[in-house]
Amino acid sequence: MRGFVHSIETMGLVDGPGTRTVFFLQGCPLRCAYCHNPDTQKRMGGEELTPEQVLHIVERYRPYYGEEGGVTFSGGEPLLQGEFLAASLQILKREGYNTCVDTSGYGDPRYYPAILPHVDTLLLDVKAFDSAAFAQLTTVNGFDTYLAFLNSLEENGFQGQIWVRHVMVPGLTDSEEFMRQLVELIRPIWARVDRIEILPYHTAGVKKYERLGIPYRLEGVEPMDKGRAKELEIYANKVFAESLRAQRQAQAEQKQEQPRREAAASELEKSALLSVLRGLPLFADLAEEDVEDILKLVTLADIKEGEYVFKTGDPPEFMYLIYQGQMKIFINTLDGEEQIFYIYRDGDFVGGLNLLVETPYRYIGQALTDCKVVVISKAAFDKYFYDSPVVLRSVLVKSFERIRWAEELIQRLATSNASMKTAGLLLKLAKRIGVETAEGIRLELSMSREELGNFSGLRRETITRKLGEFKELGYIDLLGSKVIVIKDLEALESYVL
Repeated sequence: MRGFVHSIETMGLVDGPGTRTVFFLQGCPLRCAYCHNPDTQKRMGGEELTPEQVLHIVERYRPYYGEEGGVTFSGGEPLLQGEFLAASLQILKREGYNTCVDTSGYGDPRYYPAILPHVDTLLLDVKAFDSAAFAQLTTVNGFDTYLAFLNSLEENGFQGQIWVRHVMVPGLTDSEEFMRQLVELIRPIWARVDRIEILPYHTAGVKKYERLGIPYRLEGVEPMDKGRAKELEIYANKVFAESLRAQRQAQAEQKQEQPRREAAASELEKSALLSVLRGLPLFADLAEEDVEDILKLVTLADIKEGEYVFKTGDPPEFMYLIYQGQMKIFINTLDGEEQIFYIYRDGDFVGGLNLLVETPYRYIGQALTDCKVVVISKAAFDKYFYDSPVVLRSVLVKSFERIRWAEELIQRLATSNASMKTAGLLLKLAKRIGVETAEGIRLELSMSREELGNFSGLRRETITRKLGEFKELGYIDLLGSKVIVIKDLEALESYVL
């Protein structure tokens, strides 16, 4: 098997994370008006290489890749050479290389299931935002094909991150309205988008058209102003982050709409409860009459499987003791999935720490089975439990168990992309060490970039790159290597809250 390679860039710095070897493959049917490599449009030509030869070339430059770099396939349109691309990616991933594909989503769908599972980063080129503009820009009626590619990424096994790219031509898409259209167009892949890049149109390839005798369709169009393109890039990223946050909030609210049915405990239930409560550490040092008094104040919630006990943002007004059944404690992750933290059973309690420190619930409690839950009000807690050493010890032990579990969870989870992790790290630091100044929230760091990366679950090169991107977007300012000034806290919160 052989592929047709137009050219190879051995130290690419803009075609994916880190330093990369870039293989520009032959062939592209789109014929974009602003294409600056018209010599790659023909399917045949260039150098013929086997996947094994690709690996041999890449091996020479492996020492330069560092933690983030790797191999990128660009073009042309690399998906056109689907069989060759799939075989090359599989070999590279088997040898441990980071992979990237720069594509317009226009190839042979038969090979997508063999290609996409082996791609770490997808550089996704968004040509236009509707069928008419797409056909005018590319001369191909392929907008529906592009949308089908977007909607089938995960179905075809893609699990990586996406860098969305759009070439901005003055007079065509250089407005905030078009940036909102861009964000809406990529809605199906929001959960995997790590960044949005606006590439200003330039005329560097015009001479190639003259040499090849091909008419240049954008003759007379001036290059896009780089400053204006950067302004619109910042705007697009902010709209995207805000849209992502709104989507997550809507999903969470939809999942939390089910009501909870509560009723006062009957005399028979109170009698049974009394014997149960007396045997729990939470009630061990309470006087007999106090236990009986508490039973007059508590509510017994009869909760059916799937119903909610509490939800994110609920005020610290109650703690919950499971009398019968099982409850799960979870959050909705950034990509819309459910992440379970704990499973509670008979005798377990939740909410004691919330009442002690008066903080709202940050998680969701939902019945895994039909449950009976004892609901203890803050008034009852303050009167009978607040000063109890046994209760305080029980709360501390339970909190310590959760901290240990969370530490283990952090080590094995990779639930968010680099933008979300970096934003989350900055927000944590702002809360812990941030100092309000006229310029913004100032962070005096004692950690190196590598330590910051370790703290956030990112490689040193990745955290450095993301901080640089956030600076370009105007979210932060970097003063040397030890000071970060957060200038747009709301923008960072949009990534994670």
